[in-house]
Amino acid sequence: MSFRVPILRAAATFSVALLASPPTKAEDAVAAEVKALRQTVEQQGRQLQELSAQVSRLNARAGVTAETPATSPTPAAPPPPAADSAEFAIPAARAVPPHPPANVHIVVKGESLEKIAKSHGTTVPDLQKINRIPDPKKLQIGQQIMLPPPTTKKEGQ
Repeated sequence: MSFRVPILRAAATFSVALLASPPTKAEDAVAAEVKALRQTVEQQGRQLQELSAQVSRLNARAGVTAETPATSPTPAAPPPPAADSAEFAIPAARAVPPHPPANVHIVVKGESLEKIAKSHGTTVPDLQKINRIPDPKKLQIGQQIMLPPPTTKKEGQ
């Protein structure tokens, strides 16, 4: 029983040492990354200010006044974030691809040529012919399928 006391003391000393230890390398890396991100946000804020000034100068040259925002080709840029609020800055908008034309269908997971034909009021052979698809079972996700022009039904039928 006398050997338990030194072991308990050593465990307690080790626990206190762990709690009082300096930050780890991982914490330092996170702090460095946060600092780098803040600098990037500040730099982008400065770039936004420069671009806004350029837009203002170009609008002045083109004769567009600040009193007529409806004719302004670009919306006003938001003010750059303050240095303290860099952590809460809104990320830049991502580019959204344009919608495909009305006569194009983009294949999604689980679709077959038969399902696409039914949903667009056409037949599988028509889709195969237009898109030069030899095997209707070999569709790929994201593949663009051209659709035949819509047919108008005669009123007598």
